[in-house]
Amino acid sequence: MRRELLRYLDCWRVSKRRKPLIIKGARQVGKTYVLKTWGQASFPRVHYINFEKNTAAARSFERDFDVNRILNELSFNLDTSIVPATDLLIFDEIQACPKAMTALKYFCEDMPQLAVACAGSLLGVILSPESFPVGKVQFLHLRPMSFPEFLNEVDTRRSLDHLPAPSIEAYIHASIPDVIHEHLWDLLRIYYVTGGMPEAVSILADSRVLGTPKLRMVLDEVRSTQRSIVSSYENDFAKHAGNVNATHIHSLYHNIPSQLASVHDESIRRFQFGAVIPGKKGFAAWERPVQWLKNAGLACQIKIVNHAELPLEHFTKPNMFKLIPHDVGLLGCMLDLPPSVLMSQDFGMAKGYFAEVYVAQAILAAAPADKDQQLYGWSEGESEIEFLVSSERGPVPVEVKSGHRTKARSLGQYISKYKPELAICLSMKPWSWAADRRLLNLPLPLAHCIGSLTHI
Repeated sequence: MRRELLRYLDCWRVSKRRKPLIIKGARQVGKTYVLKTWGQASFPRVHYINFEKNTAAARSFERDFDVNRILNELSFNLDTSIVPATDLLIFDEIQACPKAMTALKYFCEDMPQLAVACAGSLLGVILSPESFPVGKVQFLHLRPMSFPEFLNEVDTRRSLDHLPAPSIEAYIHASIPDVIHEHLWDLLRIYYVTGGMPEAVSILADSRVLGTPKLRMVLDEVRSTQRSIVSSYENDFAKHAGNVNATHIHSLYHNIPSQLASVHDESIRRFQFGAVIPGKKGFAAWERPVQWLKNAGLACQIKIVNHAELPLEHFTKPNMFKLIPHDVGLLGCMLDLPPSVLMSQDFGMAKGYFAEVYVAQAILAAAPADKDQQLYGWSEGESEIEFLVSSERGPVPVEVKSGHRTKARSLGQYISKYKPELAICLSMKPWSWAADRRLLNLPLPLAHCIGSLTHI
């Protein structure tokens, strides 16, 4: 699978200021696969250690942080020599060995020529501040596969290759042929089912059943895999909740889709804490479970601002936000929506919350992998915009319309009040510009272009 993260890994490999690398992301988004396949193509030799499985390797870090001794012991454990000048050393599930995390500081200082790359799930909810080598590591974020990454695996017609590069200049006079427009919509409905979890996408890609009667049978297999992924997340709640109530984490995680499903064609509402467990109300009661799910990468927070001016963070309140799952495919799974229902035009495109979760996933996927990207939305009075994206031009409003009815009253009010240089309305319609070249109507399948258009 070709992932966008690969170009960041290539830059890290040749950087003169290279530090040990940590790839963060929720479980099963493909961290280990990316590191292994990229490493085998980029280094003469790759050495792999999984600290959850190789407890003997973990013991090499218990005595001290002499990296020469540690490397000698790891070489003995792996029954091979590790050459610092040429090889890649992968530490997987590094959160299971906190002292290995601490040792990254000494690899950075005492053996910078060795390429050390780490993958870890639940890093934000397990590691203590004392074990973290501040300033001595680099981070990259790996998120579920974006719609373009999905297309790279399943779209034999290579639709994106027939579109202009996403830029303001290219989009002024561009248009999409109807046949490509309709084909992208068909694939977006399938993406609503599979989402971006690599195992789910690979089932579809390997089956080669697009456009055949066997598609729905394969999508049922995809749904079964997604249920297993959700179950693995639930197991983490019980094992790694720490001093946060695991039952509350579980209840909150499953309440997120339920609250989204209560919305039809309107924008997703701010999260209602009192709807999770009767009698347990207010942000203070749920702050820690919310933070746990965010740190685990399983929930995305859209902070609501009441004034559209940079910095957007200044105009937020701690208890005013929306919560969405990190993958649109898992959203359908958790709501137990059959793939055949999601594939129907009436449901898949009329239910605005699916479109909004998909767009949020697209914005995050388009953000730089070495950046913690925060999502924002706007609400003033009766007006509401799904997303505000920071840019050099100022905040760019992004309105999401899931159907053909694209009259954007709130977007018009926003434009009238704040006069942005650029505003974007995502809908089922082909792209077009308003007369003043300020408002771009963009088809939902091209939501990934928001990053290039706003330079997030």
